[in-house]
Amino acid sequence: MKKIGLFGGTFDPLHFGHLNLAVRLSEMHKLDQVLFCPVNHSPFKTKPPSVTNEHRIQMTRLGLEGMPRFQLCTIEMERGGVSYTVDTLRALKAQLESVELYLLLSAESIPSFHQWKEADEIVHLARPIIGTRGERIQEIPESPVQEALQQGLSPTPIMEISSTEIRERLSKKLYCSHLVPTIILDYIQSHNLY
Repeated sequence: MKKIGLFGGTFDPLHFGHLNLAVRLSEMHKLDQVLFCPVNHSPFKTKPPSVTNEHRIQMTRLGLEGMPRFQLCTIEMERGGVSYTVDTLRALKAQLESVELYLLLSAESIPSFHQWKEADEIVHLARPIIGTRGERIQEIPESPVQEALQQGLSPTPIMEISSTEIRERLSKKLYCSHLVPTIILDYIQSHNLY
């Protein structure tokens, strides 16, 4: 059965931290494919992304070039409205036959995961795999999804990179090639983003 990972995020912009996490988790769990899915509108963010959906799609597409197991998935933007992971997983299950779905997460999403829409259904539809720094995470709240999250903890070398910091550095015209692929930086510069 084909193993496919879903990796969602704002990707405003896609950076090496995202790519590192996806590479490490996909190798560790032997995933055949990872779908990078930019959110349309995050239920946990009050402010919209800094740039348009089209720019985020293009930056993500560019950042995935040369990585054949990684593909752009625009299902949430096509659906519109608030992006709920459970809806995306249901749609993927309906579209893809004979696949095992995995949900790629960073450790920072764990404390609030039990608040996600139908969190118990999410872990039923897709096995969560979470990049951690190696330590066992104690702050997973007691909830029906706690066991699934605990089982998904995957010690991974983490690159501490923040999209907010990148946008701030770009606005100040500071060097960012150590944080973001050059092809994305070229796109940002050519379209005067951030």
